[in-house]
Amino acid sequence: MYRVFKSLWFTKGEVKFVALKEGVILVKFGNMEDRKRLLNLSPCLFNQCLFAMLPYVKDQDTDAYAFNLMPFLLRIFNFPLEYMDRQVAMDVGKAIGEVVAIDWCDRNREYIEYIRLKVMMDVFKPLQRMVHLVSSDGAEIVCAIKYERLPTFCYICSLISHSTQKYDRKKE
Repeated sequence: MYRVFKSLWFTKGEVKFVALKEGVILVKFGNMEDRKRLLNLSPCLFNQCLFAMLPYVKDQDTDAYAFNLMPFLLRIFNFPLEYMDRQVAMDVGKAIGEVVAIDWCDRNREYIEYIRLKVMMDVFKPLQRMVHLVSSDGAEIVCAIKYERLPTFCYICSLISHSTQKYDRKKE
């Protein structure tokens, strides 16, 4: 895993990996620009599993970190053009999690057919697949949510912790 990440990250400075305890690895960056850039790339996947990257806080115990909260990129489709404004995007994003960033333009700064959000989500909760909007005249609009760079998850219960093949219907 260390070798793969080192080759994928293209860092300017040296990167060191230190295993603290089972499942927790401290990554030391030799360059602050590399650290900032890679923390913004979350979620990071390794072998279709989430690799939570959180900034180090001095004197904080590893149990105090919220490894279950991850920023995910998602696209909301079927969003009416007349509702494409910052406040509506914030409201829709808050229904999913904590909004980190909003984008509804492509690289040429032209409008696109969806709103793209970066939302902080709890990975232990089911993924939302749609959002319902109610227009000013009372009409309900169903907007589909598509996630970017999503790890393996269960299509039946929408949890990230397992895949559909490993789903135990008896527990349900």
